[in-house]
Amino acid sequence: MSDCVTAPSGSDAKPLLQASGIAKSFGGNRALSGVDLAVPGGEMLALVGANGAGKSTLVKIVCGAMMPDAGTLELGGQTVQFRDVGDAMAAGIAVAHQQVAIIRPLTGAENIMLGREPLRGGLIDRRALAASAQALADRFGVGIDLSLECDGLSLGELKILDILKALATGPRILILDEPTASLTLAETQRLFVFLADLKRRGLGILFISHHMNEVFAQCDRVVVLKDGRKVHDGPIAETTLQAVVRLMVGRAIEETDWTSHATVADATPPVSLAGLRVGPLDVPELTVRRGEVVGIAGVLGAGQTDLLECLAGAAPGRAARRVRLAGLERLPGSVAEALDHGIYLVADDRLRKAVFRGLSVGENMLTGSLAQISHRGFVRSGVAQSTVRDLIARLRVKCSGPHQDMLQLSGGNQQKVVFARWLARIGGAADSAVLLLDNPTEGVDVGSKAELYALIREMARQGAAVLIASAEFSELIALCDRVYCIAHHRIGTCVPRAELSEDRLLLEVN
Repeated sequence: MSDCVTAPSGSDAKPLLQASGIAKSFGGNRALSGVDLAVPGGEMLALVGANGAGKSTLVKIVCGAMMPDAGTLELGGQTVQFRDVGDAMAAGIAVAHQQVAIIRPLTGAENIMLGREPLRGGLIDRRALAASAQALADRFGVGIDLSLECDGLSLGELKILDILKALATGPRILILDEPTASLTLAETQRLFVFLADLKRRGLGILFISHHMNEVFAQCDRVVVLKDGRKVHDGPIAETTLQAVVRLMVGRAIEETDWTSHATVADATPPVSLAGLRVGPLDVPELTVRRGEVVGIAGVLGAGQTDLLECLAGAAPGRAARRVRLAGLERLPGSVAEALDHGIYLVADDRLRKAVFRGLSVGENMLTGSLAQISHRGFVRSGVAQSTVRDLIARLRVKCSGPHQDMLQLSGGNQQKVVFARWLARIGGAADSAVLLLDNPTEGVDVGSKAELYALIREMARQGAAVLIASAEFSELIALCDRVYCIAHHRIGTCVPRAELSEDRLLLEVN
């Protein structure tokens, strides 16, 4: 990292990066309209906006992945034009995208040094490669074994490697897109300590996040995009969270009072587990009643994902003393069996586990309910079209229509489509459903998050049993009747609603 630029810090310094009048359209859809952006050295600039506001398009233009229709880029006072990502990287712009760009069969060290491998005698110098990668990891305080292939790493560990990979280029501008989405609290705190050090040395950081608490705690300035236009640019100290949210979504986000819809007298709760073991995780006791939202809190990789996937028939479990699950007296033997019994999983990694690539928005919505919309093996097109149309309107999915490619949607709108898939199957039978939600609002803006919260509460009100794992303790506090805590590979304390706080949950999971 010795080649990081040293520049005057603060907003009075000449910007390292200056984007002026950036415009971009896709067909008849204008993604950006004359956007200006200045990133000085020694500053962390937050770029925020609702899903679909144009943040990803602007980042792609700045890092050379896309050409603008109009506008200019200056780096260090010189006009630049990037033909591709390699040009931008060579000029000193590095980016760690929201979706990690890690090649899983390679080792951590090989991923970090990919494209920058040291050579000796025309061959890769494996010892020098390992030493360079380890030196960067040591500086960050990362304890990941870089000699191991990445296929066995958690999503949070992959995210850290992706950031290290970006930093290995010694950039002048570092773009971080949702960098803390999959990190534990300790990893997040360590990241911000490291970023503060980079700022002191003159690096310009463009920070994109839906976590407004991080934006206001860590960033110097905030730029707000709405519908492809810049609607605010100013110091964090001169605005408020409420004002920024209102600019992002065009309305104030009202806090909904928490109300429990749990059926207290439920003699046979749809989820009742005892003595279950899933991988290294012990589950001595866990129940979810109808109309109840129950949380699972734990550090990243503590086993919450494995547990939810086990209950959804996608992962094995063993040594259960008691299993009652949506009418089953055992764990489901497959995902198909779980679905047949009304058990639905919203997975943690939507692009890898929940999104069908190559299918449209409408097709993705209907993949869980083909039997319901078909007759004698043929899809009833009228029913299919009306179902999709109603779901797009109900969930406010921002798309050009049912035929738009799923991968063209923003992260928040993709997540709405994943929810819509199960709503299409559930129909009006929410009281028999078990919803398993694994980090259901990761990468979702505050407006869409509020809408998904309202949807979860509505499903509970209708009698669904909801079990949610989230890396955001504030999310668990906002939604849950009670929260089970994982510590030392075991589900232990169950914290009731009246005692829920971030401090209490942090204490229980450590």
